[in-house]
Amino acid sequence: MVLTIQEYGAKVGKRSNCLTITSSKGEKEISADKVKELHIYPACHISADAIQLCMERDIWILFLDKYGDPKGEILPFSGGSSPIYKRNQILLARKREGVELVKGFLLKKIDNRVLQLERILIESADGDEVLYLNTRIKRLKEAEEKLKDVQGNDIDEVRETLQGIEGSAGRAYFESISFLLPDDMKFSQRMRNAQDVYNCALNYLYGILYAKIKKLMYQCRLDPYIGVMHVDTYNKPTFVFDFIECQRIICEEIAYQICHDRLITMDDMEPDSSGRLLFMEDAKKLLVSRFYSAFQEKVVFGKKRITRERKIYMELLQVAEKIGEGKEDVLAVV
Repeated sequence: MVLTIQEYGAKVGKRSNCLTITSSKGEKEISADKVKELHIYPACHISADAIQLCMERDIWILFLDKYGDPKGEILPFSGGSSPIYKRNQILLARKREGVELVKGFLLKKIDNRVLQLERILIESADGDEVLYLNTRIKRLKEAEEKLKDVQGNDIDEVRETLQGIEGSAGRAYFESISFLLPDDMKFSQRMRNAQDVYNCALNYLYGILYAKIKKLMYQCRLDPYIGVMHVDTYNKPTFVFDFIECQRIICEEIAYQICHDRLITMDDMEPDSSGRLLFMEDAKKLLVSRFYSAFQEKVVFGKKRITRERKIYMELLQVAEKIGEGKEDVLAVV
């Protein structure tokens, strides 16, 4: 269970093995054994006893701002990780393996988008959409071939080239998505500080995915703050930024479907004091529900069917094993 506390003034406490939630609706007890994550929004409170219970039960506590962006977390202390991981992760930026790792992330990102557009092409596209999608899919596939040809032993040698190819492919993809959406859902470009439903929905969903990947990285003894493609910046999880590239499709498919079906419109948003658009409570619930449903969907990995969350974890384990020179004994397994 993912327990979200967002009502103004709500309080989380502890009673025996239960978390107590006190709000305007009264008090409710939930067994800590049923909770996997605790999401806390501004103006809500949590006691030290409740935090300690969460740590004992391996419950991840995530603090979010009013926009739904993760701002901090509390994780159980799980012991020191082997320094070989951190040292080798730092060295990746100066090795051919680091370049190939980043290329792999970007190739998968583009391939995921190609597959999504090809599904739309087969299932629902007609008339002008067929011609438009075919030209954009061709551009994406050309970008894949260019990526494969990039060679380098140091990420600094090829970073601009990789970013240029990625940017071109991204424009082709988002042009396709905007073209396919209803007129009132179309957007001019991909934006972080957006004023349209699609970009706002995508930003909100990306925020959840960032936090999930960061948590899984810690479980795999990877350092979220030591990036390869993305330059290290103070207090920025740059390795999360690297790895999320090949996982963005989870959020992109949800945002497209919600906007295509007009399940959320501008009527479900309101501006804050700075003019930035915020989702109302029902819209937030829909986005969060769709994300976690997709995250728990079964997909094929190797010869098994596992959840998307487990698949991401296994992919991170593969990265960790390469970085840690195959020292699987120090990897955490969930």
